[in-house]
Amino acid sequence: MTLKDFKEYFEGFFAETRFKYGISEPFSWRGIYAEVAFSIDKSHMTKEEILRRIDIAYTDSFYGWKGGEYKYNDNTEIHFESDRSSYTDEEYCANIIAEIEGKDPYTSQEERLVKMAFIVD
Repeated sequence: MTLKDFKEYFEGFFAETRFKYGISEPFSWRGIYAEVAFSIDKSHMTKEEILRRIDIAYTDSFYGWKGGEYKYNDNTEIHFESDRSSYTDEEYCANIIAEIEGKDPYTSQEERLVKMAFIVD
């Protein structure tokens, strides 16, 4: 998902819409510094609060874990990690999804697919 897609998703909601979860301020993703990341904030946030945090990704400069300065734009890919020092290769996302669904996390996308696709009919 790009930063533009992420922003447009929230822009589609009514003013003052309140979400169960929020997002952190953006940070440089440790997987690829030129891409942006957020953490899931487990507290309620309004549409406007989330959009303010997304807008920070457009206006501020960010620094990679091992150096370099980065600016983000509409085409920048977004990621989710627990914090700016983490690179979990989607494990963080899988764990948050499992928590929201009230299930145990999967060890891989392949395991998730198998357990979802091959259920007794």
